[in-house]
Amino acid sequence: MKVAWDEQQKLENATRVGKEVMANARDSWTPVVWGVVEDEVSLVVDGAKHVIQRVRLAKGVSWDGSEYGYKTGAFLIDPRTGAVKWAQYSQVLSESEYTQLLARARAKGWPIC
Repeated sequence: MKVAWDEQQKLENATRVGKEVMANARDSWTPVVWGVVEDEVSLVVDGAKHVIQRVRLAKGVSWDGSEYGYKTGAFLIDPRTGAVKWAQYSQVLSESEYTQLLARARAKGWPIC
């Protein structure tokens, strides 16, 4: 999908670093802070900015004692408004694209893969 230059720039500038990650508590479905996005790596493909976010987990959230968790998602341009939207569901990347994304995380020193 061909993306206009201004839309490409909007996508590349989009970030959730510093933002809280919310999740629903399993027992009550009450929203709780899961953590804060500390860093992210990204790759723009076909009009979407695919990201892996490194999330510093809130106290008491980790079930295995990990300090960090990882969340994937994508930023998209809303065709109705032209605004950048966060889309956290069902992204699909090719194996080579995901390899590039993981390589960017490793280059930042993230201890994954």
